[in-house]
Amino acid sequence: MNLYEIKDILEKKEKAIFTMNEFAKLFQLKKEVASVYLYRMVKKGLLIKIEKNKFSLTNDPFIIASQITFPCYLSLTSALYLHNIMPQIPDIIEVITSRQKKSLYNNLVKIRFIKVKPELMFGYLKLKKESSFIMLADVEKTIIDSLIFLRYCRLQLILDALKIANLKRLEEYLSLIRNEAIVRRVGYLLDLLKIKHHFKKRTDVVYKLNPSIRKRGEFNKKWYLYVNEDANKR
Repeated sequence: MNLYEIKDILEKKEKAIFTMNEFAKLFQLKKEVASVYLYRMVKKGLLIKIEKNKFSLTNDPFIIASQITFPCYLSLTSALYLHNIMPQIPDIIEVITSRQKKSLYNNLVKIRFIKVKPELMFGYLKLKKESSFIMLADVEKTIIDSLIFLRYCRLQLILDALKIANLKRLEEYLSLIRNEAIVRRVGYLLDLLKIKHHFKKRTDVVYKLNPSIRKRGEFNKKWYLYVNEDANKR
């Protein structure tokens, strides 16, 4: 079997990324022999080596980011872009995962892995991309993730996402995470958009609209929030 035939077989698999062990098992090869095949395929440009003992059939950074670890899914600005909410292509792809993983670079694009608790690993879909797939947060989970990690996302983009969000699903997700600060931020932003909702303040603890900003800003009595960022600023 030549290298091109091997690639054809690999391309019939849905997954674009595989390890050397997976390759050896698929073709019933010893690891030493599999290593030689993989080296030759990378040298010919038939495969891309993305990490030690990890190889990819594609150079698409979104597919690579979505499949390089498990479980994981694309979120924050990456998801906002893929949902056609953010117009410009992000130069950093954010991946939510319950595993610890260092950032890496692919074609000058940084892939940032953000570790969360396992209970936050929900609200994402498997979507076809090229001949493979990506794991992508739906709009509602993207909003929640973005509000949790506001240092990576502008409030204005979250406002745009809220305009098309399914409020019932958003409410269900918020009930799962039980985070009062996020509920308040969602309520405040929906008020800005003049969108009717059922969110309410449940405690008298004071939060910041954007906790990544040191200044307090103006105090909002309804939501007990220090509004320290202009959400409408483009």
